[in-house]
Amino acid sequence: MSESKLQEDVEVAINAYERLIGYPATRTREMIARYGTVPALTRLVSDSKIQSGLKVLVKSGKLELSFEAVIVRHKVVFSKAAV
Repeated sequence: MSESKLQEDVEVAINAYERLIGYPATRTREMIARYGTVPALTRLVSDSKIQSGLKVLVKSGKLELSFEAVIVRHKVVFSKAAV
């Protein structure tokens, strides 16, 4: 898959999360802007603490929009550890 498809999937995931919580995901967007998409998502899913975004998506039945699902769909650009 292309980098533009990855960016599109990330934007879809963030937009869905923002709709569910009712406000902008400012810290997530800032982290992606600061580190880049792949490093930011890797950092987020590598944290041993379950992220609030994942909890919201699971509770809403939208697990396919999680960053974890995005990483699996685009596993060729992520490290084995992230996947």
